[in-house]
Amino acid sequence: MGERVEEIKRIVFQAFPKLIQDKDFKVTSNATPIYNCIAWAYNIENRWMWPNTGEYLYLDGVYYWPSDIILDCNVANFIDAFKLKGYECCENCQFESGYRKIALYVKPDTTDCTHAARELSNGCWTSKLGTFNDIQHGTAEAIENEEYGKVYCFMKKKFE
Repeated sequence: MGERVEEIKRIVFQAFPKLIQDKDFKVTSNATPIYNCIAWAYNIENRWMWPNTGEYLYLDGVYYWPSDIILDCNVANFIDAFKLKGYECCENCQFESGYRKIALYVKPDTTDCTHAARELSNGCWTSKLGTFNDIQHGTAEAIENEEYGKVYCFMKKKFE
């Protein structure tokens, strides 16, 4: 990353203006196309995670979904995928010692899941921005925008 950090920040701030005022924001990785936000929230860093909709042909079959069923991008399918990992829906994003939380996002007036963020043990959140970098942000809502939409739900799992 090095000297490119300021350039990366400018690009991220254009897409996510709420991050400009986020004192916890930082770029935490180099860009990589190997994994996406859903995989990052699921704790997978070696492949893309998305339902087999046939939509992402550039993935060349290197993706993961915890079900063999071909599914669509309805947020209910993402909730089910995280339930297989031990997550359950919860009321809010407030930090709870001993638990790890995730947030699932949808665009307004749809049920299509667009993004997932994962809570860190310091109470901040982390997101993988498509094929771009991983970032840390202070709240789950800090990355709400037109493309990612808004937080649809929170889920939590006992931290092991």
